[in-house]
Amino acid sequence: MRKFNRILAAVLVMLALTVVIAPALAKAASVPGDVYGVPGSKTLIIVMTIGSKTVTINNVASKIDVAPQIKFGLTFAPIRFIIEALGGTIVWNAKTRTVTIVVGTKTIVLVIGRNYALVNGKKVFLDANNNVVPFIQGPGRTVLPVRFIAAQLGALVTWNAALQRVTLVFTLP
Repeated sequence: MRKFNRILAAVLVMLALTVVIAPALAKAASVPGDVYGVPGSKTLIIVMTIGSKTVTINNVASKIDVAPQIKFGLTFAPIRFIIEALGGTIVWNAKTRTVTIVVGTKTIVLVIGRNYALVNGKKVFLDANNNVVPFIQGPGRTVLPVRFIAAQLGALVTWNAALQRVTLVFTLP
């Protein structure tokens, strides 16, 4: 009788896993972007996968010329497409190797190779690791840590390790 009870318990656990957990995991892997939205506001959702040059912006696939990558244990992504998706501007000064980003009332000035940025005139380090610096990835794209971008521009950032996917969720005015 004990063996029967153990087998029955194992079958019930497997059934519970199949019926309850598996569909939840499948749904979590393909959650539509609008679930992050705040009622009455606009959201911009950018989804990037490490090593892939295909990104989605509000569920619309787009191609970028430099894929997101992991460096220093952080996810780095090209900044231009994010800034332009937010309606901001980005200007490159080749002589000083400076990138100036303007989104709304926020101005971010970065110098390639420096571990900090000037955000509205204040010095802000890109990361606690002093080796983390913006860099140029061929063909001439400025690449920054995604978490820094999110923190400075007010985005929620999520990381899915299993899919190697990062999602940025911006709430727009």
